[in-house]
Amino acid sequence: MFLLAWQILYTKDFILLPFFLVIWVLIFYFYRNRKYSNDIIKKYFLPALGLRLLGAILTALMYQYYYGYGDTFFYFFGARDIYNAMLNNPGTAYELIAVDYKQWSLEAYNSVTLRGFFVNPKEAMVIKLAGIVSPLGFGTYIGTSFALTVFSFLGCWAMYRVFYDLVPHLHFPIALAVLFLPSMWFWSTGIMKDSIVIGALGFFVNGIYYSLISKKKKILRSIFFIIMGAFLMKNIKVYVLVAIFPATVVWVFFMIKERIKNDTLRKLATPIFFGVGALGGVIVIQQLGSVFSEYTLEGFLEEAAKVQWWLKLSTERDNGTGYDLGVLDPSLGGLIATFPKAVNVALFRPYPWEATKIIVLPSAAEALFTLGFTIYVFFKVGVFKTLKAIFSDPVILFCLIFAIIFAFAVGFTSFNFGALARYKIPCLPFYYIAMVLLLDKVRKPKVAPPPPLSSPNTTIQTASLN
Repeated sequence: MFLLAWQILYTKDFILLPFFLVIWVLIFYFYRNRKYSNDIIKKYFLPALGLRLLGAILTALMYQYYYGYGDTFFYFFGARDIYNAMLNNPGTAYELIAVDYKQWSLEAYNSVTLRGFFVNPKEAMVIKLAGIVSPLGFGTYIGTSFALTVFSFLGCWAMYRVFYDLVPHLHFPIALAVLFLPSMWFWSTGIMKDSIVIGALGFFVNGIYYSLISKKKKILRSIFFIIMGAFLMKNIKVYVLVAIFPATVVWVFFMIKERIKNDTLRKLATPIFFGVGALGGVIVIQQLGSVFSEYTLEGFLEEAAKVQWWLKLSTERDNGTGYDLGVLDPSLGGLIATFPKAVNVALFRPYPWEATKIIVLPSAAEALFTLGFTIYVFFKVGVFKTLKAIFSDPVILFCLIFAIIFAFAVGFTSFNFGALARYKIPCLPFYYIAMVLLLDKVRKPKVAPPPPLSSPNTTIQTASLN
C-alpha cells in the first residue's frame, strides 16, 4: 500500500461532485430531448448515463480506499501536471501533450511529477487525453474521470444505435447487453485505458455500419468515427483493433453479399472473398512482423509465456486471485491446445468457489450468469440450429468472431481474475448480443387470435391477419 501522499480524491472532489453530476445530466437531458423523438431510444439514454457516472464514482472510491494504488493514480498525476501547466505555462502544456518525451525541454521535464508513464506511448496516450479534458473537471480526479466516462458512454451508445437499427424489436435485451451490463457500467469508467478503448470501439463499429452497411449513410461522420476509433485502439490497446478487424471484414462482406441479387455472383463472392482475404492477411502479417516483431506469432507466444510466469509469481507472493492455464508451450500447437481454456476463463470464470476475495464476487456472479445463459440458449435453440444460425446471420457471426478472438487474447494473457474483470469487457456485449440473436431465432411469432365465430368471412379475415 502507498502512503497517504498517494491519493487521487481530495475534499475538492467531494465538494464539486454534485456540481459535475448536475451539469452532465442537464447537458445530456437537453441533448436527448433535441436529438431523439423515438420514445424507445429516449428511455434508455439518461439511465445508462447515470449508471456510468455512478460507476465512475464507485471505481474512484475503490481505487482510493480499497486498493490504495493502481495505474489510474499515475494517469491522474500526469493529467494534473498537464492541467497545472495549462494554467501557468501553456507552452509547457503543449510540449507535454504534443511533443515526444525525448524532445522535451528542461522546463517541461521538471514540470512532471512522475516521468515513467510518459515514456511508454500507451500510458502516455491515456495521460495526454486525460490532460486535455482535465479543464472540464477543474483538474480534479472525479471531474476528469467523468469526462472520460462520458466519452466511454457515448461510444457505447453509438454501438447500441447500430444494433437497435438492425434488430429494433430486441431493444431491451440489446440495451441490457451494451448499456446496463454490470461489468460495462462499472469497469469502463474513470481515468483508465478501458474507458477510452471501449468508447473508441463503439465509435468504430458505428462508423463501419453507417458508412458501409446501413442504407442511412452518414459518410463524413462515419469516417471520423472509424479513424478516431482505430487511432485510439491502435495507440492504447492494439489487440482490440486486431480482434475487431477480421470480424468487421467478415461482417461487411456477408452483409454486402446478401444484397447481390444475381445467384451466380452471390455464389462466386464467397470463394473470391476468402481467397483475397487470405492473401491480404498473409501480406499484412508479414508487414506487421517486419516492423513490429512483438506482433509475430513467436514474439506473441514468448511474451505471453513471460507474462504468465510473472503474474503467477506475483499472485503467489501477494496472495492474489490468479488462475493457471497449465504450462504454456510457446508454439502453435501449444496455442491451439490452450485456446478453449483461455476462452472459457474469460467468459465463464471465476467460478463461485474461485472468488476468494470480495472484489471478485461480482465478476464471479456475472460469469456464472453468462455460463447459465449460454447453456440455456444452446438447449433452447439446439446445437445444429445454433451452428446454422451462426453461419447464416452476418451479425451473429460478426459478434462471435470478435467475442471469441478477444476472449482468447485476454484469457491467455491475464492470469489474474482481478485484471481479467477489466480486460474482458469489450467482448461481453458482443457475446451477449450473439446469444440474444440466437435465442430470437426460435422465438415464436405472435399469432393474432381468430375472429368470433359469428363474424362473416371468418376464413378470409383470419388469412388476412397472417
